[in-house]
Amino acid sequence: MKKIVILVDQLNSHGGIEKLVAVKANYWAEVFHYDVTIIATEQFQKPIIYELSSKVKFIDLAINYNRSKSYFSPANVLKFLRNIWLIQSYILKNKPHFINVASHIPITYFLPFLVTKAKTMKEFHFTKFSRPLVGMKAKVLNYIEGKYDYLLVLSNEERQFYPSPNVVVIANPIEQLAQSTTNYSQNENIALFVGRPAPVKQLDKLVEVWAKFIPQNPNWKLHLFGSTDDDYSRKIKQLVHENNLQNSFIFKGQSNQIAEELAKAKVLLMTSEQECFPMVILEAHAAGIPVISFDSPTGPRNIIHNNMDGILVEYNNIDSFVQTLVRFDEDIALQNLLSRNASENAKNYHIETIMNRWNDLIFTK
Repeated sequence: MKKIVILVDQLNSHGGIEKLVAVKANYWAEVFHYDVTIIATEQFQKPIIYELSSKVKFIDLAINYNRSKSYFSPANVLKFLRNIWLIQSYILKNKPHFINVASHIPITYFLPFLVTKAKTMKEFHFTKFSRPLVGMKAKVLNYIEGKYDYLLVLSNEERQFYPSPNVVVIANPIEQLAQSTTNYSQNENIALFVGRPAPVKQLDKLVEVWAKFIPQNPNWKLHLFGSTDDDYSRKIKQLVHENNLQNSFIFKGQSNQIAEELAKAKVLLMTSEQECFPMVILEAHAAGIPVISFDSPTGPRNIIHNNMDGILVEYNNIDSFVQTLVRFDEDIALQNLLSRNASENAKNYHIETIMNRWNDLIFTK
């Protein structure tokens, strides 16, 4: 039986990486019957947010880094050394066949140099488009990444940022597909934003879009799903108030029922400055819900086929986004076309297809 170890920081908060780790671990254990162990460094004795199969083992090393400091600061250096020692000890004792770094954590920089016969891999869930490295730092990072057996990226576009020959492209999976989109035309005029509110999501631009769209289209509501207790969320709430949008721009908080909320909506909106391979687009397509997004680097355009299963809007063009929303609202035939094709596109990312790709390219190669 193949032994697979997945290294993460934590599984105690809602997030795309956390959900993906749970989905993959469960599938590998339940369907492929592999021996899967997840090792975290900062669970803080909190409950695991996404359900894990009873066949998946979970270990918290309780390293508990000081996140307000650099990983290599005096406050963290002893923790870092302990982290390395505990991982090395685990490897020597349990002899895994594959070790996958799924989060951006300190062990990323040392795993390829530990004593092990396991195949090592690192997943990248962010785009390097806006993080170009030059000089010695780039050389060091490229050297470390080149020592991994596999670097896992989410699209062919992301592949270009990695000079190593060990890059493998495997997209994220979705678990459930819509059984039918025949009821889509009956959905209410609800647009959704789903995600972690942060400056990179450019929700200020979404407020600006909505402020221009809603006066002539008062029958629409925009529901935002995500945490609302941080400074950025409070800033966006203030913008909503200043634009007198409280009745149509509604903060719904976090939810474990996003699939159900998507299935009731007409469209998902994205105004991000950048994305890598946003899971929420796949989840929307799985529910038969089209997405309207800025053509931001590098994620949306690697999933959305423009004017077929969604619409890509000129990057950061507010007026174009508003015009696109107006056209979408007025054209029922377009809505239905995008919905049907979104459901078809989702099939390319069904979990069985993606997990078989993992098996073919990694585990049984």
